[in-house]
Amino acid sequence: MSVCDVLPPEELRTLFLFEKLPDEHLNWLCAHGRVEAFPANTTLYHEGDPGECFFVLLSGEVTMNRTVRGGELEVHRSSMRGAYVGAALALDGEGATPAVHAYGNTARTHVDSTFFVLPAAQLAQAFTEWFPMAAHLVAGMFLGGRRTGSAVGQRERMVALGTLTAGLTHELGNPAAAAERAAANLRTRLGELRRARAELARCGAAADALEALDRLQGEVLARREVEPPRLRPLEFADRTDEVAEIFEDLDLPDAYETAPSFVNVGLYEDWARDAGAALGAAARPGLTWLAANLEGEALLDEVADALGRITDLLAAAGQYTQMDRAPYQETDLRKGLDSTVAMLAGPLRDIRVEREYAEDLPRIQAYPAELNQVWTNLIDNAADAMGGKGTLTLRARADTASVVIEIEDTGPGIAPDIQDRIFEPFFTTKALGEGTGLGLDISYRIIVQRHDGTLTVDSEPGRTTFRITLPR
Repeated sequence: MSVCDVLPPEELRTLFLFEKLPDEHLNWLCAHGRVEAFPANTTLYHEGDPGECFFVLLSGEVTMNRTVRGGELEVHRSSMRGAYVGAALALDGEGATPAVHAYGNTARTHVDSTFFVLPAAQLAQAFTEWFPMAAHLVAGMFLGGRRTGSAVGQRERMVALGTLTAGLTHELGNPAAAAERAAANLRTRLGELRRARAELARCGAAADALEALDRLQGEVLARREVEPPRLRPLEFADRTDEVAEIFEDLDLPDAYETAPSFVNVGLYEDWARDAGAALGAAARPGLTWLAANLEGEALLDEVADALGRITDLLAAAGQYTQMDRAPYQETDLRKGLDSTVAMLAGPLRDIRVEREYAEDLPRIQAYPAELNQVWTNLIDNAADAMGGKGTLTLRARADTASVVIEIEDTGPGIAPDIQDRIFEPFFTTKALGEGTGLGLDISYRIIVQRHDGTLTVDSEPGRTTFRITLPR
């Protein structure tokens, strides 16, 4: 760092911040400020340190960075002459008295840069003396806007969290209930196995019957591993009746409830007749044993499927939140879209979801958790616009320099006279109390400001498409 000559008032007036000030104010600024030159990659100040200086860029380029989950994130970069960083004027609202707060970010020079530097405390005092009414107005607008934005933003996050939680709870509830039902039925089948074993012992089954039972059990379980012939409903009913009639002749209890388990794996009338002959006097307990084993295996499959669904949902939740990953990373956009759809399964329950993903879609460097917030806002809005029924189409393709994501719904569309306003903060077409008007504003800032992309809308009655482009 090197301190240069004092900046003359006529040059100070060329900066947009100071061009309307009277000479006496310019003279004061020149007397209290200084020109400093910094080499490239110099840290001007650190986030959280006491805000002592106000920096106005004269030449070069400056970046502002924020600390996010232990990592540093660049939030803004400027080479515009007159751009400013540092401890800007802060008013606490109590009589518009000046107050110097901690730096809200870390600033660095990207190239060799020169700044006009002012002491923040003296600048704040001068501002309140020069512009007392403006100081009061700025304090009111600044604090009021900050409180309003904080409250509404918090509500927006809570609404989004409630939507995701409700959807995830519903989706977890279905497989959990299926697993519970399967476990209860499995307990019943275990009881049947115990009773069948006891009956086999009482009837004094011969060794050859027990050997036949062991062979038949192997056949039954082996058939479960083979895809059975596909039967039309009438054919299935006929096969079931044929097997059930044989089971009734063998005095098997609940023959018509037991027969479908064998027909489902491709075991029909001939097998049932041969099995009864092979078991002889032990046919009744033997076939009951086989049916309980077969149904028990099917119930175990149901439990495994339900637990697999729960695991998939939890994996989707992890993919969505990105909590165990770095903020900025190589990102698979398809996984982000799919995990968001999984998290929003509740609102999308009666909506047809179509995916048109290019096979050669590349991964990009991005903030996946923030992009998932965008997908959530856009998909949830689409579901709401369609009234819970319609078609949601997700497209992803690659251009030469960018990746394009399209989220399209078959809702009523957005009126042409408001399409230019939908990305404005607090603008909403929903009924009072139903929307905060921040969802699209947040999405726009994430795409445009954080990812250097674009977010546009194309709408007509029956079709609305939000198009996002992200640099590759």
